[in-house]
Amino acid sequence: MRKPVIAVCGAVIRRGPKILICGRAPGTKLAGYKEFPGGKAERGESLSACLKREIREELGTEILTLDVAYQAFLDLPDRVYHLHFLRALLAPGAPEPVPRENQSVEWLETAELDAVNMLPADLHVAGLLAESARNAGEK
Repeated sequence: MRKPVIAVCGAVIRRGPKILICGRAPGTKLAGYKEFPGGKAERGESLSACLKREIREELGTEILTLDVAYQAFLDLPDRVYHLHFLRALLAPGAPEPVPRENQSVEWLETAELDAVNMLPADLHVAGLLAESARNAGEK
């Protein structure tokens, strides 16, 4: 039997040398882990539209999406997640991100992302970003 493939988008929102990271809400699956904000794409929804909707719903702000930074597949017993990580910026004049779903929100130094307890699906991207920042001489 063929497993369903579900598109999931994560936003790599940069502000200078920092990246916006969310912490999973207490009482939810994988509580305590950090992640790039985002979620599942709805049927027929573009990656950019998915992220803009998810960020609006979860953080009450607006973003500009740029390009796909990284893609991967997460193969689970009953489904496959096609992960898309898009570079993004807060839209000009957009309010600061505010957690709307009991999650934590913080701006972390890019070079320190690989020292954070990231979700397994986000871990590789966090490592690539941190390594790139350190190689560029960022904090």
